[in-house]
Amino acid sequence: MSPDETATQLWSEEQLIADVEAGPQGPQVGAFFDFDGTLIDGYSLGAFARHHLRSGHVFPADIGRMLLIGLRGLTTEEDFEDFFLLGMRAWTGRHEDELTELGEQLFAKGIAGSLYPEAWRLVEAHRRAGHTVVLASSATRFQVEPAARAMGVDHMLVTPVEIENGLCTGRPGGAPLWRAGKAAAVQAFAQQHDVDLAESYAYSNGDEDVLFLATAGRARALNPGPGLAAESARRNWPIARFRSRGRPGARELARTVGAVGGTLGGFAAGVAVGALNSIVGEGTRRDAVDLGLTLAGELGTALGGVRVDVRGAEHLVAARPAVFLFNHQSQLDVLILAKLLRSSFTGVVKKEAANVPGFGLAFRLADVAFVDRSDTTAAKAALEPAVQRLREGISLVIAPEGTRSATPAVGRFKKGAFHVAMQAGVPVVPIVIRNAGELMWRGASTLREGTVQVTVLPPIPTAGWSVEELDERVEEVRGRYVETLAHWTGPAARSCAVAETDAPSGPVAAPPDPSPLRWGRAREMNALETAMWRGEAADPRLRSNVTLLELLDPAPGWERLVAAHEWASRMVPRMRQRVVEPALGVGAPNWVTVDDLDLDHHLSRVRLPAPGSMRQLLDVVQEFAAAPFDRDRPLWRAMLVEGLEGGRAGYVVTTHHSATDGLGAVQLMGMLHSRSAEHDPHRPEPPAPRPELPASPAALLTGQVGRSVRGMPGEVLRRGAGLLGALGRPEAVAGRAVDAVRSLGHAVAPPPSGGSPLLADRSEQWHFEVLDVGLDALKAGAKAAGGSLNDGFLAAVLGGFRRYHQHFGAELATIPIAIPISLRTEDDPQGGNRFTGARLAGSLAEPDPAARIRAVREFVLTARAETRVDAVGLLAPALTWLPGSVLGAASARLTSANDVQVSNLPGVGHPVYIAGSRIMRMYPFGPLPGCAATITLLSHDGTCCIGVNLDPAAVTEPSVLMAGLRAGLDEVVGLAG
Repeated sequence: MSPDETATQLWSEEQLIADVEAGPQGPQVGAFFDFDGTLIDGYSLGAFARHHLRSGHVFPADIGRMLLIGLRGLTTEEDFEDFFLLGMRAWTGRHEDELTELGEQLFAKGIAGSLYPEAWRLVEAHRRAGHTVVLASSATRFQVEPAARAMGVDHMLVTPVEIENGLCTGRPGGAPLWRAGKAAAVQAFAQQHDVDLAESYAYSNGDEDVLFLATAGRARALNPGPGLAAESARRNWPIARFRSRGRPGARELARTVGAVGGTLGGFAAGVAVGALNSIVGEGTRRDAVDLGLTLAGELGTALGGVRVDVRGAEHLVAARPAVFLFNHQSQLDVLILAKLLRSSFTGVVKKEAANVPGFGLAFRLADVAFVDRSDTTAAKAALEPAVQRLREGISLVIAPEGTRSATPAVGRFKKGAFHVAMQAGVPVVPIVIRNAGELMWRGASTLREGTVQVTVLPPIPTAGWSVEELDERVEEVRGRYVETLAHWTGPAARSCAVAETDAPSGPVAAPPDPSPLRWGRAREMNALETAMWRGEAADPRLRSNVTLLELLDPAPGWERLVAAHEWASRMVPRMRQRVVEPALGVGAPNWVTVDDLDLDHHLSRVRLPAPGSMRQLLDVVQEFAAAPFDRDRPLWRAMLVEGLEGGRAGYVVTTHHSATDGLGAVQLMGMLHSRSAEHDPHRPEPPAPRPELPASPAALLTGQVGRSVRGMPGEVLRRGAGLLGALGRPEAVAGRAVDAVRSLGHAVAPPPSGGSPLLADRSEQWHFEVLDVGLDALKAGAKAAGGSLNDGFLAAVLGGFRRYHQHFGAELATIPIAIPISLRTEDDPQGGNRFTGARLAGSLAEPDPAARIRAVREFVLTARAETRVDAVGLLAPALTWLPGSVLGAASARLTSANDVQVSNLPGVGHPVYIAGSRIMRMYPFGPLPGCAATITLLSHDGTCCIGVNLDPAAVTEPSVLMAGLRAGLDEVVGLAG
């Protein structure tokens, strides 16, 4: 890092993307990207020059002159034009179409491999935000257009090339886009397309692009040279540096040798041991191959320095045999798949792989199918044995794209894998590989150590598919890959985010699938869910009920509401499942479908006495929400509260936190609600899930113990292989150890300053309050101080508690505020719980709301970037085996150290209905896990609906606190002027 960079802010990829997500949305915001050195590592003109030199289209003397000019430095437009003319001389007399085709070829063969994956994801973030994305480059369209098309960018600003009668003259067709020329082009474009430059982003690496960056209000220096780094420090522009795609060093060569040797050596050793076992009658040829595959994956990744961070690993074993699909990015994919799948699988590779030394023989022993991609008939014939293997219980792994992608984009899927799955009657399981190409890109001969991020999506049954609809089915599956890669979040992407939404349409806006919803499908509770389930049994203060109150206008018909719940229970199998505990209360609790759902128990109705005020409604709802669940029944209940003034009604749903976190609950309600008041005759009508005969508690316990014991040898092997790999990367191991210790320390340590004495008392009572504020108004106020909606909300909460303490004359120190950080990715199974937490020491002494927003903003960005280790995940192997009394005591110690818990959930940006009634407001209420207050915001149809759950022993004057929170919101809104 240069001295200039120490003086300015060095941002990570995660911070860049988080800043885009939290900033203004829509096409009026521009995102202007330089190309050479910014989006790609190197210069595209170099690929053209190398091609022309090899082809004899340019003389070495011209190349020499270009090098001399480059070494002397480009300081004026004239220097750049001279340099550019030399580069274009080889194009003289070439047809425009020929140059276009040449650009496509050079991009696919070389330039695409130098794309920064971090920059690719940054462009994707701007596209998701609806921004007008522009590639602004001094290069020509022949160099830039293929990349723009691959990245889905619609606009280019490039140096024009003079074309006469379809032929290139070898001269520019206008002013070059360099220095002032590029800045002027951006300003003209913004005026023509109604782009607000003050709200826009600009990215570049070049010292010459200061004027270009200065045109936008949000300038970012990516991989800057010394001059730009110094100017960025002076102007306080953030700097980010991406991993170079340059030449490999000795470390990369050693890692590559280790990976190849470990893979082949592991496979050979496994096959040899398996063969010896088969001779003495202790195994089969297939057992030998499976042992070889397992060792190959473990040793190859360990010695290659490759770690695999996998989400949805349970889907790798949930439905075998299956056809496992993967997006092909790298030669490294073979090693990744061996580590993931381990045994009982074979694959499909191109026929040329049969001749690769070592690997060709291994592929043959593993019964891999060799496919000639140039001969469709022969390829189909080669796949026929795979159908038989599937019927014998051997899974198939195949890349539906057929070949490695030139870019991180997902290519077109071929239908062969899907035909095989249909013929064998097995599901397809998508394996989404995010970044293998960053460790070993297309055409690379060496690999770099690092972590490959993988998400395994739930199995997709092929039963009932027909050949006529196969194209549509294939495209649906491909769409899941595209969606997964586009919305990759959570620690797998190292970009954990506080749950928030800045756009009116949240993840609940999509219509439900035409089948039972894939919500809450996990068979066993995870460690976090187990802790919440057992903790409350030991300490009633820790009861984990999650509640959503909806205001309906008008009140719905009772019969239609009952019918809606019966339908919902068929759409959501979790609504018909109860919890079964293993013997002795240790191990993971299981979900089991009940014989019959007693709707009369789960759904009730009451009527308020006149006048039917909001306070009366909240009094009824808080008692309903706080009541413990019958632990032998499905963990949900709902109630219709009629008699609300104005002919309205309240509808309240309470679920147990072990079934879902707040985001999962909002997702579910959004999918079950309708966009119209009329009944939808085309809605899916799945049958009720079949009841299950639950295993006995003793059988559950012995089964889980048996799985753990059976998995122990493999775990020992993985640990041993990991230890071998760790010997070559002690600094990385030390870094991860420090992260783990720090994460656990944050999780278990009490807040350094302790809680507020004013809020110290606790009881088992809940008290509900609500607040409303305009979504746009709160966002505008937060934005005026440089923050997001979430930052403004947290600052308002601090303002409210500041006023509450002032009212009682209490010390204005700090209060510990817990902020859930979502670990949920778009492809995590919906339902369940996927979050960790951060603790903010919120200052009550700061009177300025803008200063509070800035302090919160700094904390939130740091929390997003630094949450790399899930503390609960680290403890997971032990948590499920702890008795409830221990979990209760531990949970109480952690959660009661917080005075306040604050959450921000994405909501619905359009009108929705239930049983014919429009939902006017949605108020979320979180539990009180030993803290004084839980305050949750949910945006609904342009309004921020805020649910407040207070412990009346801690907050003795709720009206005073609510007045303070209202004032806190008002002062944030007022920042917008």
